[in-house]
Amino acid sequence: MEENNVPTPEERHELREVVGVFDAVDKLQSAIDDLLTGGFDRSEISLLAEEDKVRQKLGEKEVSADELEDSPAAPRTPYIDSESLNIGKASIVGVLFYVGVIVGAGFALAFGLSLTSAIAVGLLTGGAAGVLGLLVSKLVGDRQTNWAQSQLKHGGLLLWARAWNDERERAAIEIMLRHGGRDVHAHVGA
Repeated sequence: MEENNVPTPEERHELREVVGVFDAVDKLQSAIDDLLTGGFDRSEISLLAEEDKVRQKLGEKEVSADELEDSPAAPRTPYIDSESLNIGKASIVGVLFYVGVIVGAGFALAFGLSLTSAIAVGLLTGGAAGVLGLLVSKLVGDRQTNWAQSQLKHGGLLLWARAWNDERERAAIEIMLRHGGRDVHAHVGA
């Protein structure tokens, strides 16, 4: 008798993923945290892109989360944890402060001011540049807030997790359901 060797989705190199819709940022974040501690890599987790990118790719029509959850055309963005975002924001402030100090002090010395005056000018320009960095950091934070509000306005926050086998698929479904995901299911992605 002949064996029936039907290749698995993994053997066919199909991208299997689990998708869920969340009604609150804290529930979404809890699900992501649990996925990460459950062995999923950040590269296996994605979210719906910002509204302008969705409109750019799909046109100006209003599109709900329910319509996008299984759409291979839905533009996605990789998950970036809040700690990395905070480090990035702090780096912006720090780098701009440092550059401001060096440039300000350099110009002061180039114009023949004393070392004490150059240090004072450097600190002033560094402080001004640091404030600019704080404003940029605030813009990043505002962008995150706007992203979440826009997603919620269109029906919820979409979360996708790549699942390379049945075990990972079941784990992702269980995690998303446990954290309040709705319409959680698996599908073969694009």
